[in-house]
Amino acid sequence: MRGLSGNTVGIVMMTISTACFAINDALLKLAMAEIPSFEALLIRAVAVVLLGVPLLGIMGQLRFLPRAFEWRVQLRNLFEVIAALGFVIGLAQAPIADLTALGQTSPLLLLAGATLFLGERLTRLQIGLVLLAFVGALLVAQPGGGGFSPFTLFGLWSAGAVAIRDLIGRRINAEIPGIVIVVGVGIVGVVGAGIATLLFETWVWPGVVTLLFVTGSSALLLVGQWLLLHAYRVASVGSVAPFLYMSTIWALVTGLLIFGTAPNPLALGGIALIVVSGVAVVALERWPRKTVVSP
Repeated sequence: MRGLSGNTVGIVMMTISTACFAINDALLKLAMAEIPSFEALLIRAVAVVLLGVPLLGIMGQLRFLPRAFEWRVQLRNLFEVIAALGFVIGLAQAPIADLTALGQTSPLLLLAGATLFLGERLTRLQIGLVLLAFVGALLVAQPGGGGFSPFTLFGLWSAGAVAIRDLIGRRINAEIPGIVIVVGVGIVGVVGAGIATLLFETWVWPGVVTLLFVTGSSALLLVGQWLLLHAYRVASVGSVAPFLYMSTIWALVTGLLIFGTAPNPLALGGIALIVVSGVAVVALERWPRKTVVSP
């Protein structure tokens, strides 16, 4: 990607990353048709470690593996697991549309945190575009159809944990390879999902097809997390955060291709708002910043 600015590279990485996460979720959902939710998360975490460690060896970065246990890396990955567990708990009891809608507050929380704690300066137009994308995400999710459930608040739990995860990830030493951090996600996930499985579920032995689904999910999680980390390393939070909403579009695409669920006109309108706001963020990269919001 030579010749491109850091923000442009970050935007491309974030877009591909959200696609990886969406397909990862779809494959995990297919696996959950046979095995319980926490068990699926546990197997996925084990597979991330089993795939990631040999990859570090191939890349000549195995010597960095102990740095996966540094406190900031572990804290970042703890919030990753908290986000995943919260979403799965909510998904078992609340309408997915309501849960997803609250989950879409993550970019807003992330931008607020970047302004307050990282000292990033955001234009009012940037903030407005993120809010526009949020409205688009609500049109896609279309919450409220199934009545309110307290478990819907787990969507906000997940969103808050994702925002904290990314703020901490921005502060991790850039010398630590991204794959090392992702292997750390698997290590923390084994512990967190393992405890949840022991406490709340009965183990079900998965079939070969289910294991293939989980393995594919793990590979995409590995790639998605690596791209996510590098997007925040090469670009500002204000530039890439709006592209977290691309996950909503990719979720609709996977829903259509894998589960046969087509978006309605409101959802298509929401997609248009997300795309417009994203294109505007890219275009604004070349404009001088005049009005800023600072801590």
